[in-house]
Amino acid sequence: MVNKKKKSYSWDPEDIKFWREMSKGELSDLDVKIFLALRENGRLPDTELARITGVSVPTARRHRISLQERGYIRIMALFIFEEFGLASADVIVKFKEDAPKEKVASFMEEAISHRKVFEIDEYIGEYNVVIKFFDKDFKELKKTIDEFLQGRDIIQKTLILPAVSSPKLFTTRMKYKHV
Repeated sequence: MVNKKKKSYSWDPEDIKFWREMSKGELSDLDVKIFLALRENGRLPDTELARITGVSVPTARRHRISLQERGYIRIMALFIFEEFGLASADVIVKFKEDAPKEKVASFMEEAISHRKVFEIDEYIGEYNVVIKFFDKDFKELKKTIDEFLQGRDIIQKTLILPAVSSPKLFTTRMKYKHV
């Protein structure tokens, strides 16, 4: 947990235990602390990570680099659609059972490279994939989604779920400005 006024961190032993269990023992207590700190502020320098975790700078740097090299964390920018009043939607797709794998792969490649798609998740169950789109408003969002899905003979059905509120984004409470 972060105390933003004092810029100090307090580590809930239950949070550390939770993340160690979720990582199946791959993360040490220090790894978890570094992850939690970077989750709050991905721009923390190693000197600050060392200060807040109570270790030396080389130790903090070594653990951060190890987490990145093992692919456990990636420090990246996240565009906050809510701050710009943009619209987003989850498009849940079920492919036809007899859809050729090559056509499905091509569809997925198109989705991956589409500039208005920000996330794609594959699922087990009734639906196969969720494609998350954004656009400047709901009217344009509908147009973008319709154009992307139009004429796709590999799709059995879709479900479009416009996002109207995002109460939590990772650790941050969020509010949509356009609602």
